[in-house]
Amino acid sequence: MDAVLSVLSETHSLILSGKPEGHGWFLGVLVGIFYLTALYVLWGVVHAVIGRDVFNFVRPIERLAKYAGIVSASIIPVLAVLIVYEVIMRYAFRAPTSWAFEVSYMMMGTSLMLAIAYCTQLRRHIRVDFFYDNVSEKQKALIDLVGYIVLLLPIIIWTTWGLYEYFLEAYKVNERSGESAWNPLIWPFKFTFTFGFYLFTLQVVAETLKCILVLMDRDVPEPDLPGGFE
Repeated sequence: MDAVLSVLSETHSLILSGKPEGHGWFLGVLVGIFYLTALYVLWGVVHAVIGRDVFNFVRPIERLAKYAGIVSASIIPVLAVLIVYEVIMRYAFRAPTSWAFEVSYMMMGTSLMLAIAYCTQLRRHIRVDFFYDNVSEKQKALIDLVGYIVLLLPIIIWTTWGLYEYFLEAYKVNERSGESAWNPLIWPFKFTFTFGFYLFTLQVVAETLKCILVLMDRDVPEPDLPGGFE
């Protein structure tokens, strides 16, 4: 806990000081996204306790994952247009851009990171299901619950925090890509790694609670059905 508080304290100091290159305001905006979403989820916790309904906690997480998925999907058409533009400029006009490669991999990576949580919500991740498909709903919930608690949650919580430290270190050295003549700042892109896994962690917490509800004989609607948790 001391290490976590130390890193958070350093983050706030960097925001206020603007070091090393005067981008403290931008770091503050990105970190503020974490805080705002955390407060939204915390309100869900309070609402769930007051209303004695765990779905009041699950719904905010589901919405965050869904909105992130919408942003992720919206990036793809823009990326397609960018790649077509680059191909035309490179082969028709012999004037390739200096930025298309950098922008395309950052957009593709951002789309991937923001979609992880929503893909989990819709249960669209690849899984080995030759045994899983042949058991009852309660047995499926039990298998998922054990997998989430024993394997997945510890790993992704640790990974999320590691990615946050990775992002902060990139900010502290004002890291650039080094991949092209454009050489853009790379640390804002690394924020998407952290945020994507943060949303993924929240969604897995929601999935864990839904497994418990199934084991308690509560009705848990499929999230991709009309209405879902909305």
